[in-house]
Amino acid sequence: MLALIMAGGKGRRLGINGVEKPLLEFKGVPFIARVHTALVRSRIDDVIVVTSPNTPRTTQWAENSNIKVITAPGEGYIRDYGWAIKRLRLRGPVLIVSADLPLITDQVIDRIIDCHAESQRPALTVCVPDELYKATKRIPDLTVETGHKVLIPVGVNVVDGDLIDDVQEEAILVIRDEALLYNINRRADLERLPRE
Repeated sequence: MLALIMAGGKGRRLGINGVEKPLLEFKGVPFIARVHTALVRSRIDDVIVVTSPNTPRTTQWAENSNIKVITAPGEGYIRDYGWAIKRLRLRGPVLIVSADLPLITDQVIDRIIDCHAESQRPALTVCVPDELYKATKRIPDLTVETGHKVLIPVGVNVVDGDLIDDVQEEAILVIRDEALLYNINRRADLERLPRE
């Protein structure tokens, strides 16, 4: 399975000028480098960074790091990964990971790969339970309701490149992993990152 690291957002909600969000650092390492390392250590076969005109320094970072990179139009997360999948002619399952998940691990990625294979559905969305999110006193940007449960998508999905223009039947994987709570969108998210 190939992975796309989505690194083209403007990061406006963070309110930080001069630094592109994927290049923000946690413990001295850029977010995107941490995500890339987790993917390389996992069972993912290949990794491509998807930037946009909003993140030229991130494009330069990927090129300087000898990481494959493609610059999408910058029309939004979903449109840009759809554009990249078509442009790269990707077939079969593709893991989509946001560059702003600095605590994601290779073990979590491998679990996602396994759950996608077991689901036998073309798509998969990774979520954390609402109660885990509420314990951090955060307000989610997006919620998904399934039955009587409220879930929070974390910015990791699997989609089928062959069906990129179709509505894809999806499985939902709920992971109780605090590392996935750190999808950095606002300054408060940044300030909540563990310091030890």
